[in-house]
Amino acid sequence: MPTDTFLRLNEEKRKNITRCATRAFAANGFSGTSMDSVAEAAGVAKGALYRYFLNKKDMYLHVVDALREDTQAYIVEFLEQRRRQDVFDTMRDWLVSSYTTQERFDTHRKVLCNILYQESLDFKEEALTRFGNLSSHYVKLAIQQGIASGTICENINLDAAAFMVQCVEDRFHDGVTVPFLDVGYALYNQPQAVIEYKADQIIDLFRRAFGKQKLTHEDSQSGKRNDRSMLA
Repeated sequence: MPTDTFLRLNEEKRKNITRCATRAFAANGFSGTSMDSVAEAAGVAKGALYRYFLNKKDMYLHVVDALREDTQAYIVEFLEQRRRQDVFDTMRDWLVSSYTTQERFDTHRKVLCNILYQESLDFKEEALTRFGNLSSHYVKLAIQQGIASGTICENINLDAAAFMVQCVEDRFHDGVTVPFLDVGYALYNQPQAVIEYKADQIIDLFRRAFGKQKLTHEDSQSGKRNDRSMLA
């Protein structure tokens, strides 16, 4: 956590230091970033950061917390805008927003991916868990809202359903923009129309897995016609 000295700084200065640290960690990873380089980028004395943070790890976790708060605010707004919407339509909206969210959270992704894939640090789990818990919390919340509205079966295993949805959503978004994470579903670098078609297939499976209102025969036939039209 940042020190009280940091918290007493004016908001603009705090945001500037956090922004410079974030950019440094995104570009260079944890090991490639120094306290001195962040201080220079932020325009503060080199020794000042040690009055604001105990060490580089402390500064990194502050950046992770800031990115988490930003992500949380975005998700809360996303869900609030769809509060009265069918939960499966909300899940679809999240899937088809792959390009938008990847661009919006590009820096967040780089900060976390650097530590996830490139570095071996003793606090890796601590940093990544903060984001993992965030995603899991809001997926469960959406499913609970679906149960309350009668869209999702009330007797499902909430933890299992949330785990499945979260895994698919994360992998779907990754597959759209990361070629080696797109294995077998042809998502990478596809046009938006294809992303939407693929998302519809996923949501169809979700509805069949734990939707309370089962697909009608007409819905099923419509899905088959759509499949044939895409393959034509």
